[in-house]
Amino acid sequence: MAKFRFRLEAALRLAERSLEEQQRLLAQEIQKLSSLQKACQNQEKVWQFALQGQEEACRTSPQDLSLWQIFSQKQIELLRQIEKEVSQQEWVVAQQRQRLLEAHQDAEKLKKLKEKQRVVFNLKEQRREQAVLDEAGQIIFGRRNSL
Repeated sequence: MAKFRFRLEAALRLAERSLEEQQRLLAQEIQKLSSLQKACQNQEKVWQFALQGQEEACRTSPQDLSLWQIFSQKQIELLRQIEKEVSQQEWVVAQQRQRLLEAHQDAEKLKKLKEKQRVVFNLKEQRREQAVLDEAGQIIFGRRNSL
């Protein structure tokens, strides 16, 4: 019996490698997003602390109020910057997910094509083998009748 050979095996391997690479890249981008989200949460806590300090300064030490206001303003600016980075990273993650989806679809197409070609190959092989068996049977039957 002949052995099945998929002509696009190299393309399938490349598609599978691309899929693995896209999965790895997505994991990295998600990790980066997670760390940015944690930084954003931490910065928000610092900003909340600055607001509390500002509030406390209003009640107890008005001479420190301007320092707390400056500190609070800088913290909200940092928080907005980190939120912007989080938003950008969410977009990057969405784009990477799309690339992963496309790589997965490419790999699946090639796998399905390979399986279809394998089924067609096996069917042709079975027909060829059946033809050989039929011919051998006819030869044997013909020899028995001629004796």
